Amino acid sequence: MEADGRAAAARRAKEAGNDAYRKSFLETLPAYCKSLLETAVEQYTRGALLDPSDISFLTNRAAAYLKLCKYEECVRDCDDAAKRGREVGANNKLIAKALSRKASALLELADCAGDYAPAIRALEQSLAEHYCEETLDKLSEAERERKELEEQDRLDQEAADHDREKGNEFFKQKKYHEAAMHYTRAIKMSPKDPRAFSNRAQCHIYLGDFPQSLKDAEKCVELDPTFIKGYVRKAKVQFLMESYENALTTYLEGLKCDPNNMEVLDGLRRCAACIKKANGVDIELEELKEMSGNFQSENDLCKFQKAMEQAAILKNEASDERLRRIESERMARTMEEHLSGVQQELERLKKQHSEVTEKLKNTNEHLQGQLSESRGQYECLLVEHDHLLHERNHAVREVQELRQKRGQMLSVLTTAMHCEFSSSELECATENFSSSLKIGEGGFGCVYRGLLRNMTVAIKVLKSDSLHGQSQFEQEVAILSRVRHPHLVTLLGACLESSTLVYEFLPNGSLEDFLLCEEKRRTLPWQTRIRIISEICSALTFLHKNKPHPVVHGDLKPANILLDVNLITKLSDFGISRHLMQSSTNNTIMYCTMHPMGTLQYMDPEFFATGELTCQSDVYSFGVVVLRLLTGKPPDGIKKVVEDAMEKGDLNSVVDTLAGEWPDVHVQQLAYLAINCMELSRRCRPDLSGEVWGVVEALKDDASLSSASSSRPSDEICTPSYFVCPISQDVMNDPHIAADGFTYEAEAIRSWLDSGHDTSPMTNMRLEHDVLIPNRTLRSAIQEWLQQQNMAL
Repeated sequence: MEADGRAAAARRAKEAGNDAYRKSFLETLPAYCKSLLETAVEQYTRGALLDPSDISFLTNRAAAYLKLCKYEECVRDCDDAAKRGREVGANNKLIAKALSRKASALLELADCAGDYAPAIRALEQSLAEHYCEETLDKLSEAERERKELEEQDRLDQEAADHDREKGNEFFKQKKYHEAAMHYTRAIKMSPKDPRAFSNRAQCHIYLGDFPQSLKDAEKCVELDPTFIKGYVRKAKVQFLMESYENALTTYLEGLKCDPNNMEVLDGLRRCAACIKKANGVDIELEELKEMSGNFQSENDLCKFQKAMEQAAILKNEASDERLRRIESERMARTMEEHLSGVQQELERLKKQHSEVTEKLKNTNEHLQGQLSESRGQYECLLVEHDHLLHERNHAVREVQELRQKRGQMLSVLTTAMHCEFSSSELECATENFSSSLKIGEGGFGCVYRGLLRNMTVAIKVLKSDSLHGQSQFEQEVAILSRVRHPHLVTLLGACLESSTLVYEFLPNGSLEDFLLCEEKRRTLPWQTRIRIISEICSALTFLHKNKPHPVVHGDLKPANILLDVNLITKLSDFGISRHLMQSSTNNTIMYCTMHPMGTLQYMDPEFFATGELTCQSDVYSFGVVVLRLLTGKPPDGIKKVVEDAMEKGDLNSVVDTLAGEWPDVHVQQLAYLAINCMELSRRCRPDLSGEVWGVVEALKDDASLSSASSSRPSDEICTPSYFVCPISQDVMNDPHIAADGFTYEAEAIRSWLDSGHDTSPMTNMRLEHDVLIPNRTLRSAIQEWLQQQNMAL
């Protein structure tokens, strides 16, 4: 009974493992696929313990390890399966399968290590157990790749030998720089050739670069401890660096490889002489014998003693002459390079002189003609002068009015927004505007992520020295301090001193980031894209219906559409947005400018041509954004691509397949809606609050039903950290700012103060006063967030 139970449990484990393994092939999410494979491994492991005689558990677990890229575990299981299969007399086909999977893992390892022999042996063993065409093809491919690798190694070695020979030729010509370059190329092609390192070390000795020469010599010895030239080069550099004891040790190590090498013996003599001179004592025969070891004969030691006696005669035989020659060659090269540079500069100046002379000649003739023309233009300039004086007076009046409006705007800021931050606070929050915290950069400023008053925020620093930067600061404050909407970014405060704005931090970045990355585009299924389109339409409609004056965004594009942690849309960057006024000439609501600004691919053609900014300008940009979400393509020429596909009746050919399988009806409706929004004449464009909203709302409802029927339960909604009270750890209902600059729930901070505390709950420093200031801006943002979550539920 117990054996039957174990067999049944083993069968259940195998079925569970096979089921998880099969599901992993159908799963598109990498994390979930990995979880399924790990589940399969656990079930196969359990089955192998219950029924050790069934080697299919090991072969199946090896397949799961192979898909998990755990190649060493796969090889281990395959070896165990083959060994156990032969012991229990299993089917040869099953043993061959285990060996084939082992070969697949070894091939993956061979791609990194370049050793295909183990994989080839495993494939040959698999064929010996059971013939299979697929295994034979794998064997042929592995042998082909091994031959290609061997051929490449041969070609690299030939190229290295060629460069080394060229280096030898330059070395004989005393062109040490060129020789070192060729030796370096040889090392790159054959990094395990000690000869190239030895030759380059010799070049660096003549060039005076002793540290690099020492590195090359040590590498040569490391690659081939029997290569005598490596020891000679190393000892020579140590000698020139006056490290005589180390040089003597190196010569002694080289002497073990070649006891009769005269260059080594001569080096030992020189080192012994220098050490004797430094210590002021003679080196006796017994001391030399102890340094030399047992590999020297008594005759050799006598030779060394005689050599040391000649040290006084040869003390002036140093490398002074060689160093002087190296310095002379270096000075000659430097002078030659300097003279060559002077000659080139002289040639350039001569050419420049002739060009300037020719230009002056042509300019003189041109000026003569212009002089006659300027006499006639002078009369016109007098007339224009009077006109410009009139325009100047008008401009002065406009500047005064703008200054007055700016003063009013700043007063609105101080009254409507109680969070006015100092420059020091912002520097501390961004680690002095560290580049590691920079999350965005534009033509008029940078955006940083920072921790400000216990909340993560986005800090936008505008270029205060730029006229447009100051205008952008004032415009964003004027608009975002007056309007509130769930799909507009929340302005938490500002710093007037440095023209800096503080927004809520949105971790998912911009819609442009998602559209440019294929992996991120996959996280935007067509249902989510339709919801984003509806949220953009809702936000634009709200701005266009603003009272008493409509607001036009003016620079709508994916880079200015931010996504929060739940991929909810937030419009941002209102720097070139404008309040629209009714024109006195044609009774239309617009804003006129002589310098239209915006992103060209998304800009209304009529606004670019006439400078007249209207709500229909946003409609054009909205159409481009819809096409980008529909097709996933860049904005350049996107309208032409979609129109051509519509004419051919093949819209599906341009739809972004990474968003899933779009319903044909939705594709048709979105394409026609976007093309209508991008009409060249703004009079022909539809109204967002009427025709466009009707289509978008219906599409959103259909997408919501489709998403609800196919999606799995979502993760818990993440609460922004700056909405949570540091004391109660709950979302704040009535946030107030204390003397320490942090925001708390009013009831919690009052209880803290009433209980006798006179220090900050966050910094533990003494509070200067117990006055609390209501943070109405944060309170409004929290209320909007709570309403949005209630709507989502």
